[in-house]
Amino acid sequence: MFERYTEHARRAIFFARFEAIHRRAATISTAHILLGLSWEENSRAAVILSLKDKLTDVCALLGIPLRPCTEIPYSQNNDLPLDRDSKITLAYAVNEADRDWQEMIDTDHLLRGLLRFSNQASEALHSLSVDLPTVRAASKHHRAEFPPKRTPFLRLAQIYLEPLKAVSVKLAILVLVCLVAALIVRWLDY
Repeated sequence: MFERYTEHARRAIFFARFEAIHRRAATISTAHILLGLSWEENSRAAVILSLKDKLTDVCALLGIPLRPCTEIPYSQNNDLPLDRDSKITLAYAVNEADRDWQEMIDTDHLLRGLLRFSNQASEALHSLSVDLPTVRAASKHHRAEFPPKRTPFLRLAQIYLEPLKAVSVKLAILVLVCLVAALIVRWLDY
């Protein structure tokens, strides 16, 4: 499931799971994902929003204590499922990565996934004056300044596929026009 995730994004999900387990939650919620994003200072999401500095505010807005209990709850299975909103967040993160033409899903995509719909984490972020257009702009600027590391195959694919984006759109429009014209001609023949 997490093949497309960068190492930072995988760790953010791991830390979200950690937060949920230590807070004795039954599922991993969007609040846990937001807290998981705040663990590392050098991830894209943390750099864009300075999440580490806002952790106290985020916890207060989420209505949870700053740090979880120190005792790890014993369980036969510590695999916590994602709740419905967290699954939606991960789906939106994929959409955000695809929107950026990025193969890998990074922490800024997770953050933008949280902001795409109303949930516990997005409401906390909105109250801190964080919104989706601002995060998208900051993410774009950060990616331009610090481009993601690419494998040689992805670099070659980008070189050859980048010019094809515009051509593929034009080709799709041309095919659509041809199909409509063929339907009109066929309709006129009857």
